[in-house]
Amino acid sequence: MDSQLQLGLARPRYRPLPQDFIVALLAAIFALLSFAFPDTGPAGPQGLARGYLVGAAFLAVAALSLLFPFVPEEAPSALAFVRLFFPQALLVLFFQESILLSVELFRGRAFDAVIANADYTLFGFQPSRWFHRAFDRFPAFNETMFGSYFLYYVFFGVTPWIPFLSGRRRDAERCMFVVVSMMAVIFLFYLFFRVEGPKYWFSDLRETAYGQFSGGFFVRFFQRIFRSTPLYGAAFPSTHVAFSLLMTIFAFRTDRRLLWIYLPGMVLIDCSTIYLYAHYFTDVIGGLAATLILEPLLWRAYPRILEALRPVRRPSI
Repeated sequence: MDSQLQLGLARPRYRPLPQDFIVALLAAIFALLSFAFPDTGPAGPQGLARGYLVGAAFLAVAALSLLFPFVPEEAPSALAFVRLFFPQALLVLFFQESILLSVELFRGRAFDAVIANADYTLFGFQPSRWFHRAFDRFPAFNETMFGSYFLYYVFFGVTPWIPFLSGRRRDAERCMFVVVSMMAVIFLFYLFFRVEGPKYWFSDLRETAYGQFSGGFFVRFFQRIFRSTPLYGAAFPSTHVAFSLLMTIFAFRTDRRLLWIYLPGMVLIDCSTIYLYAHYFTDVIGGLAATLILEPLLWRAYPRILEALRPVRRPSI
């Protein structure tokens, strides 16, 4: 019996999670593409191409994700929280770079004509044009729609934490596996199927931007954001729709009483994507379909994948 056991101390366990490797692989792919297509924006210090800097950042993300399995399971709760949920902080990075890289990969080509025509086939008109024009003179309605668009980030950020904070860490790990896997699938899809969205594809909407909307805090907040952040090229499927549905499913799995909050919130988020002419209606259908197909497959696959990564036990140093 070694000295640790004689002292009554248990050896810490180090356990890799499937999502650690998915993040590492996705970051490595984005790093390679960033190096291959470095002119994705203004040059950095001393004229260094932006893609080289971003590629180095992605390599750092890949390395970090492969180091997290060496955080012991018995780590303090704050460190365990960071170890599990750090991929959420990468959403904006992967989302933004998928847009910029898709421009370089296809020299600006987009499939908006296909998606916009699908809307016309379904409705005989363009919902993203009609919806906001019917109601944009009402400040309270504008604020509700812009606030609902923001609600997506609250849902995405907080929902996977609920099982973790209630002591159901394995459920939280499973939720994060599904989140990370869907992020990987959707962001890689954006690279090769570029759809700008109505507010960029239609010249009148692009010129108007969001200046015609009046409202409160959320209207002004997004007016500033959309003026300074390029979001062209990641419209189909809608991440707002896909992940708000995913978080609603997680809420159902965690505590069905939460559906009184999540179901109406999800409907408002879906409506807001059309109202802000960020998405075509077909993008909404695509987002719903992506989650309804991927979530059950990934949820069921997780135990088998986890079994293939049996816990690695190492003695403390």
